[in-house]
Amino acid sequence: MSSKRLLLGTLLSGFILSIIFVQSFAYGPMTHDCCIKYTQKPVPLKAIKGFVEQSSLEVCRIDAIIFHTIAEKKICANGKEAWVKRALKKLSSRLKQLANTGSDGNDEEKKA
Repeated sequence: MSSKRLLLGTLLSGFILSIIFVQSFAYGPMTHDCCIKYTQKPVPLKAIKGFVEQSSLEVCRIDAIIFHTIAEKKICANGKEAWVKRALKKLSSRLKQLANTGSDGNDEEKKA
């Protein structure tokens, strides 16, 4: 009788582990680099080449702005801080200028 219980326990454990294993793949590979804290120092605007938003409603635990720098670094910042808001506003302005003048920034073709 105990060998049947052991077999049943083993099969049940294997079944539960296989469900957990398959469930982990349902969310895709965990390749996210999440910010876990914010920088304390403002990043110079000339060092920033772009940014992405991190949402706590998705995979990561905190909301953040991730600045991508010219030096290929990722810097996590609090989107509620004044310097971050100013940087995002200037980056948006830069993007609008590029959209209006073309990707090369040369406005001469539009004048001709």
